[in-house]
Amino acid sequence: MLILKLTLVPLALLVFGIVERLHGPRVAGWMAGFPIVAGPILVFLAMDHGADFTAASALGAYFGLVPWLAFTACYAWCSHSWNWLLSLLASLALWVAMAFVALWLQSGPRWLEALPFLVLIGAIVFYPRGEPSDEEREHVWWGLPARMLAGAGLTLLITQFASLMGTRWSGVFTTFPVMGSIIAISTHVQYGHHAVRETVAGMSTGLPSVAVFCLTVYVLLGQVDIWPAFALALTASCAVHALTWLLFKKRLPRALSRRHRTGLD
Repeated sequence: MLILKLTLVPLALLVFGIVERLHGPRVAGWMAGFPIVAGPILVFLAMDHGADFTAASALGAYFGLVPWLAFTACYAWCSHSWNWLLSLLASLALWVAMAFVALWLQSGPRWLEALPFLVLIGAIVFYPRGEPSDEEREHVWWGLPARMLAGAGLTLLITQFASLMGTRWSGVFTTFPVMGSIIAISTHVQYGHHAVRETVAGMSTGLPSVAVFCLTVYVLLGQVDIWPAFALALTASCAVHALTWLLFKKRLPRALSRRHRTGLD
């Protein structure tokens, strides 16, 4: 299992890095919305701690998407004026504050479970989306290895200390912006703030698939066995991610068309 923890997320980051180089940061950001980090972590928790612990953690992960969105939006805003370190510190501070809010929401009435989905819909609708950039970008040699090492380290830390944190905190940390922070920082360092904005726009579009995955695991675990629950959660997540791709693809040509008309003028 240790080998999986050290290799699964880094390999996903490698794939996303290749996609980013081929298709740009916005497409890579949309792909990062898939539960490639939260999914394996919840599987590891189920194997280590059982269905009840994992179901409660999945609910925490679902609510943890609110601070996740706060982190990425804050980073995109700060990157316009600050370097990557100051942007990261400000975004982490906001994440911590919103993590306590997410923790409080878990103990509230059941209707609050709709709140993360409403926040996700608001992010998709209202997040400012600049036109995709077609500028040439220089790819530094250390970009992909740095992402992979950071992804392995963060995933190992979260899974190793989950039992000490309890179900709620381990759930919130399950959707800690591992992928978002690594991609945002490396994109900021290599390509600048405009690319960060494109990446975050893609992430906000693709993130509902993570929400569906976590919520499905929360609902099904305890009613069916672990592996059927995760299989159904993955199926639902893939279906939602395909739907968000239709929205993503619809918006992307529109933005490119505006850029093309502007260039003609």
